[in-house]
Amino acid sequence: MKKFAEIAVELPIENTFTYSVPPSLASMTSIGKRALVPLGRRTVTGFVTALHSSATPGVNEADIKDIIDILDNEPVFDERMLGFYRWVSSYYFTPLGEVLALTHPTGMNIESRRHLCLTESGRVAMQGRSGLDLDILKAASNGLTISTIQKRLKGRPLYSSVERLKKEGLICEETRLKGGGNEKTEVYLSVSVKDPVLKNSIAQAKVLDYLIKRAETPLSVLNRELGATGNAVKRLIDKGIVRAEERRVHRDPLSGLASRSAPFEPNSEQSAAIAAITWALSKGAYSPFLLYGVTGSGKTLVYLKALQEAVRLGKKAIILSPEIALTPWPAAYLRYIFPGRVAIYHSGLSAGERFDEWMRILNGEADIVVGARSALFCPIRDLGLIIVDEEHEASYKQEEGVKYNARDCALMLGRRLGITVVLGSATPSMETFHNARSGRITALRLEGRVAGGALPEVEILDMRGKKGAVLSEKLLNLMKETFEKKEQALLLLNRRGFSSSIICRDCGFSFMCANCNVTLTMHKRAGVLKCHYCDSSIPIPDECPSCRGVNLIQPGAGTEKVEEEVKTIFPEVSTVRMDRDSTARKGAVREIIDAVEGKKADVLIGTQMVSKGHHFPGVTLAGIISGDTSLSIPEFRSSERTFQLITQAAGRAGRGHAPGVVVIQTLNPEHYCFKNALRHDYDGFYEEEISLREEAGYPPFTRLCNIRIDGLKEERVIGACNILKATASRLLKKEALDLHVLGPAPALLSRIKNRYRYQMLVKGSNVKDLHRFIKGLKTAFEARRFSGAGITIDMDPISLI
Repeated sequence: MKKFAEIAVELPIENTFTYSVPPSLASMTSIGKRALVPLGRRTVTGFVTALHSSATPGVNEADIKDIIDILDNEPVFDERMLGFYRWVSSYYFTPLGEVLALTHPTGMNIESRRHLCLTESGRVAMQGRSGLDLDILKAASNGLTISTIQKRLKGRPLYSSVERLKKEGLICEETRLKGGGNEKTEVYLSVSVKDPVLKNSIAQAKVLDYLIKRAETPLSVLNRELGATGNAVKRLIDKGIVRAEERRVHRDPLSGLASRSAPFEPNSEQSAAIAAITWALSKGAYSPFLLYGVTGSGKTLVYLKALQEAVRLGKKAIILSPEIALTPWPAAYLRYIFPGRVAIYHSGLSAGERFDEWMRILNGEADIVVGARSALFCPIRDLGLIIVDEEHEASYKQEEGVKYNARDCALMLGRRLGITVVLGSATPSMETFHNARSGRITALRLEGRVAGGALPEVEILDMRGKKGAVLSEKLLNLMKETFEKKEQALLLLNRRGFSSSIICRDCGFSFMCANCNVTLTMHKRAGVLKCHYCDSSIPIPDECPSCRGVNLIQPGAGTEKVEEEVKTIFPEVSTVRMDRDSTARKGAVREIIDAVEGKKADVLIGTQMVSKGHHFPGVTLAGIISGDTSLSIPEFRSSERTFQLITQAAGRAGRGHAPGVVVIQTLNPEHYCFKNALRHDYDGFYEEEISLREEAGYPPFTRLCNIRIDGLKEERVIGACNILKATASRLLKKEALDLHVLGPAPALLSRIKNRYRYQMLVKGSNVKDLHRFIKGLKTAFEARRFSGAGITIDMDPISLI
């Protein structure tokens, strides 16, 4: 009986495509496997999402194309996981194929590329051609893809010229497949005969002597030790004296990470939390928890014990960290508990490392997966526990492509699989804590720091009227005392670079990005003014381009400027800086953390990266240089983010035996963020913030959806917005939906990467009504086929900038 498969492809297309399954592939084709299929003039990788015994009614079977090949031996996902992926697709308004692409490392999918090739006639004809013809013939001689040639010859009539040169027989088109994985292999050499005898070959004797002494050896090691040995090895193999075997090699991203054992036993609060999670794991039903405790209360140990229990019960687990930089911390403990059974998975790995870890997970070689948000989509089977550490962090929200929130998706996956999900934080998100208060999530509270350690003493410094002061006199004195006691300090400023801008004091000119509606940030060490949105940069200017004056000032400090000031005031101390610039190189984060843990650095200076989950027992002083940086952002979450950031940063101090001190420099000392941070009072902050949220109708009392329209020409974007607004009014009236629509209006950052950005914010307490309304808007917008204006839908947005 003939079979038909529904295939979802990684394209912005809502529907799946029907393909017939050739008899030769019938036994290999199943839901959850990748399939190589023809799509128009291309060959692409798709995902099998359904199998049928008959074609779709009304479709001529003769028009249905065959699957070319099946790429996986085992399914990457089963029907239960497919149901979860369908939910992600529906909830976040993203085509299913794009969601399924999250289940594979980038570069694994195979697809075709159209290359132009030069014929012999074309090679001869190149001598007599000029202009566009010659440019195309040169490109074809290098076998370039049509898309690459199009970029090089932008604005010129490429396609008509290509077709004409084809007809003349000067060029031809070739389809090549690209992608499919990245296995690494190594050749191992060993002596295959007893007491081998060689005559008159010094090079072969040298190789043979090395292999006899060391037994089996990788060829790369042999070449590194003895130099080029290719000919000698080949002759030894031909003589049957040496055996060569090619094997797959696993690239271990944690090869340089030392294992760690937890140095303490659980206290009574931790034991109670572990017992509750253990009971839920044994019950085998959906059980969501919020592990809520002050900084340094020992949430990590609870995680470790829960993971041990899950594995003991024959289950596997995922533990998510909000930042790639934090993944080595739990991984080091877990490698001690589960040697050889821990995988790490995030976008910071090399392509080869990520492929190898993905294969280990797929083959069931890992019991625990540690990673950032993308690890939630790895092909782990028998999942029994998901842990989301620092669940409040905005980095769990994917801002590009599929705009999912890993925390929310973890809860939904847990519900669908009937498993345990633990969210952990010292400063939970308003939504999560509201759900705990209302009983939808079970709260597990850790009141005190482990081993009876005290929370740091917090002091708020009023910086009003202190112009130009980056580090207050009070903070400098405390730093001096800290260094004299051979202790460490941490300084937080959530702004990288040297200064936030350069301004001409004579005429007021400010250096703006040519592509974005933002000022350029000065990076003194690199010698550039840089845009943090499009990465464009210009050299630091000597004069104002507007008035030709040279009186240029640099207001607003960044981490680079703070580091310079600390070095100037305390030349004898050692500093390290942790921000996006200093951690761009692979391995840089681990080097910085090792320097602080090993007390090779006296001061750690950084952005919000330094506040997230690090355990530095030697840090006794934390200075928040500008507590108002995130408070000044005109978003409804700014107070929440500010409280979370300063509380988490303050929590890095006093985690060892010595007591900690925290200094918060602010221009708003009366704000409830700082007053509650002074008392380490999350509950007090929550009560004040939640009343404001309820009054304004913001989450957790409503759901939000941000609809963004953008394009290269502002007039076209405005025209599309006008149609969108009229459509929204019509739908609201027709459906009688209880929703509140704001905009469309220019976004706070109204232009990024030369694209003008307008947005419409939709608020509603009924998620079904909200979804129905957004779907209607999206359908109507796409039906109009606007030229030069695109639409992006962000469900449950984290940022409205």
